[in-house]
Amino acid sequence: MSPGSRNDRLVNSDDRIQPTLVLSIVAMGIMAFIGILTETLTNVLFPELMAEFHVDTSTIQWLTTGYPLMVSLVTPLSSYLKRKYPLKNIFLTAILLCIAGCLIAACTLNFPMLMVARLLQGAGTGIALPLMFNIILEQSPRTRMGMFMGIGGMIVAVAPALGPTVGGLVGTFMPWRWIFAIMLPFLLVSLLLGLKNIRQMAPFEDAHINPLHVLLFAAGFVSFVFALDRGGAAITAISAGDQGAAGACAIAVVLLCGAVVLLALFVVLSRRAFSPLVRLGVLHSVKFRWHLLAYVLLQFVTIGYGYMIPNASRLGFGASVLAAGTIVLPGALLGAIMGPVAGSLLDKFGPVRPMPVAMAAALLGTVLMAMLIGPGSNVIMIGVCYFVYMVGFSMCFANTMTCGIAPVHPEFKADGNALFNTFQQLSGAVDTTVMSVCRGIAQSGHGQVGSASFVAATQRGAHWGFIVLALAVAGACLANFRAFAAKR
Repeated sequence: MSPGSRNDRLVNSDDRIQPTLVLSIVAMGIMAFIGILTETLTNVLFPELMAEFHVDTSTIQWLTTGYPLMVSLVTPLSSYLKRKYPLKNIFLTAILLCIAGCLIAACTLNFPMLMVARLLQGAGTGIALPLMFNIILEQSPRTRMGMFMGIGGMIVAVAPALGPTVGGLVGTFMPWRWIFAIMLPFLLVSLLLGLKNIRQMAPFEDAHINPLHVLLFAAGFVSFVFALDRGGAAITAISAGDQGAAGACAIAVVLLCGAVVLLALFVVLSRRAFSPLVRLGVLHSVKFRWHLLAYVLLQFVTIGYGYMIPNASRLGFGASVLAAGTIVLPGALLGAIMGPVAGSLLDKFGPVRPMPVAMAAALLGTVLMAMLIGPGSNVIMIGVCYFVYMVGFSMCFANTMTCGIAPVHPEFKADGNALFNTFQQLSGAVDTTVMSVCRGIAQSGHGQVGSASFVAATQRGAHWGFIVLALAVAGACLANFRAFAAKR
């Protein structure tokens, strides 16, 4: 039985799984999967996109930084939207945004047009992802909660891992625009399934939203991400001896200070508001806070691998587009299988028995990657280490969210869900910057792409990035153990 199930039985008092629930989760899952898949799909296509649109690495990186930023800006609205509007209306808005994004991306003529398409897809995913988890939390049987959360977590975990594989296949066998056209029929299937099967279980509320709260939150998050971007540019410039490093560093400091002030104001006003954007009282739970931190760090690592592995494989280890994409495929497929299985084990045994073993496996994979991968390594070793990591990650990622939301009062589960999904997407934006800094510092001053010096520098930068990711997994393990200690 899942944690807290005795005190958390709200909607379904029996263990029967309704077909409409399964089909509604499938509808939401298709949309969320496609949205998250495209988050890392473009990583392996960076060289082709840079050549076609005549942009540099720092510019093309915004395809993977801007997308999770948009998701993290929209996701906090999910609690308010759920209280205010019918689920089908929310779903319809999300799917139309995703369809519009795919259409524009398939017809892209320049980089700004592609960027707009990615932002529209990000907005749709930001609505769809928490809606899927809200439906699971509200409508699934309590004794099957872990299994359904595992399915939802599988989508979040596997989609970014499969992105490089799909990107590699597309880059090898067809024009990259085709992938967005191919996605459209799947989105139409999602539209039909959702409109037919999504059910409204909870009553509406007369919820209101303060535009000032939204403005402060959005401005704070955007300032924070831009501060990281400018800070990364400053660090790279310093390593290269660039005279403009001081200016970039000053801009980063100003933006970071502004972000802190804006977000602090948001927190203060939210605590005083009658109907806040997100009810931050869920953070009073020690168990919730530490599981949230672990969840964010685990997503940080997975997105980091999705960014670094295909780029390092192509630029540092001489892999083709197809090889750079498929290197992560075995681990991604394993994650697809093990996510629901791990949730079922949580339902049966609780979190304390299966979770430590899973976290140990995830830590082992990242430590092996950090120790073994560097100058002189090959892509096969990368694939093996990544597979070991995915064994543990797929068994503990979704369960971390399930355990974190379990102690939250049913009335505030949508707010807890919003925080989990907001920060895990923000971690993707932060991670992209951190990984690009590791790579940029190593590559600085080492000649043109393809030269022996540049290849060795790229391998060294990948090694540095993998060390950072290993430390993040270690932090996630400590956070989860701290949460379990609080429970006891």
